Amino acid sequence: MLRKSLVSILLLTIYLSSCLLIYTNETNTKSIKTTNIEKNTNTGNYISSINEQDETIGTLTIDKINLSRNIYNINSSHNNVDENVTILNDDINLIVLAAHSGRGYIAYFDDLDKLELNDIVKLTYNNKNLIYKVTNIEEQIKDGTIEINKTNKQRLILTTCSKKDKNKQLVITSEKDDSNT
Repeated sequence: MLRKSLVSILLLTIYLSSCLLIYTNETNTKSIKTTNIEKNTNTGNYISSINEQDETIGTLTIDKINLSRNIYNINSSHNNVDENVTILNDDINLIVLAAHSGRGYIAYFDDLDKLELNDIVKLTYNNKNLIYKVTNIEEQIKDGTIEINKTNKQRLILTTCSKKDKNKQLVITSEKDDSNT
């Protein structure tokens, strides 16, 4: 049992390592490097704020796949893939969320592969309902980075392991839909 737990922790560490964000500004893509697990300390326009009584900063809802999960402050101990959908970057212009897929009770993104272009993803934050529309679905090689095209639009990125290829990750990009606000 201990060995299983250690293997699970090691796999989780490897997965989280593949999700840490570091931007590059030299090309038309943002390369998200994932070599270390650290708390994000960017000083951008954060949506998170520490509230000692309630560490939730919002709720992710995807009706198509019957998903509704709280999102916890990036500094919260509950912001980890062993418990929840994890926020990796909380800059209001680029929010990146990750979760497990596969089997088990924590595989919150197991049905993420059922999303299609123009599907709706909702994020409630600070009593504001933000609506996003899926604009890109792709699988990228798990090489320690996630490539995201640069844009001035507010985006929500969802990522999880690919079900088709263990060496790839599913990356779903959605853009804020201002027509519904």
